[in-house]
Amino acid sequence: MRVILDEETMRAGAPRQRVVTLIEFLHHKRAITYEQFAAADILRKQIMAEMLPSEGVSSYGSNLKASEPSRKADRMGRRLSGYEIQPDGGITYGGRRSRRNERRLEDAIHAAVGLHTDDGRRVINVPHAELLIRIVTHSESMPTLTDIAKEIGDYYSGSKQRPPYAMGWLHTVLGRLARHYQLVR
Repeated sequence: MRVILDEETMRAGAPRQRVVTLIEFLHHKRAITYEQFAAADILRKQIMAEMLPSEGVSSYGSNLKASEPSRKADRMGRRLSGYEIQPDGGITYGGRRSRRNERRLEDAIHAAVGLHTDDGRRVINVPHAELLIRIVTHSESMPTLTDIAKEIGDYYSGSKQRPPYAMGWLHTVLGRLARHYQLVR
């Protein structure tokens, strides 16, 4: 499903259309609070920051700023391990990136759909985490409320109660996320 919203712009009388995520759509319809929307937006930004950048295609023509296409695997390896193989065969260590942002993302997802076991381990409900990520990031193939209700449980099968059930789950998850980001008390 794809939802397009009309929005006002800075120029008078010049509206624009924008494809939105389910969270943006629900906020536009006032189905979720601003704090829940802000928490989902922070999570989306954290997810996007941790995604690997697109490698794309090599340059065309005489683009002098582009790097050597054959070094693409070396750049990827350096991002993952910190080591880089030079064209002359030498190996250099450039250091690994900090995992601080990755741990913050894990903490946020745990706050939304995780729990602590009796022995103190942190456990994340993986299907719910994947669903939450799709809800806050996907705009082209965003799940509907009925799809969410089907994925989180087989309650209300074939019933018109699926969308309210999904909204209850979404309010709970986004509320936990908003508390994690200290947007609400």
